[in-house]
Amino acid sequence: MRKIITFVLLMSVSLIPQPLGAQNNPLKFTDIVPQLENILMDLSSYINQFENILNTMDTSGKANQNYNQQKNIFLSSVLAISTISAICEYERDLMTLFIDLREKNRQKFYDIRIESLELAVKQVNTMFKQIRINYTILPPNFFEAPLVRKERLTIQSTADRLHHMLELLKSVNRK
Repeated sequence: MRKIITFVLLMSVSLIPQPLGAQNNPLKFTDIVPQLENILMDLSSYINQFENILNTMDTSGKANQNYNQQKNIFLSSVLAISTISAICEYERDLMTLFIDLREKNRQKFYDIRIESLELAVKQVNTMFKQIRINYTILPPNFFEAPLVRKERLTIQSTADRLHHMLELLKSVNRK
């Protein structure tokens, strides 16, 4: 009987939820720096891709007979992509500076970096909605399909990486 009671007590204790090791060791900024640096490299790549997309759109628009009829919609898409690229570049550059700050000074900037990234994600998503609406209005032969796919993937990836950077900053124990 004693063995059964001991066994039941041991099983009961093992079923009580125990805190995970990750909860005992809060994340420090240095823990997320490698991930942030990878995101920064991705953002640099996206900026180059946006530049290529804009160049291709310019060439494609000039060569297309529908360009003059659809110029405002086309220019709206170009402006939206340019804006997304600028947001990407701005956040990349500020995060690079943020990483280089001394810890004491970095503490002062967490909230504004988080707020800026939240706004950046929202702006990129808004610009993406604008572009999707534009493409529903344009005739099907206005842009090459591969360019539109590349553009969508690049914009979605940019929004995802900015959001990931935001989540990483929020996960850091700043105390």
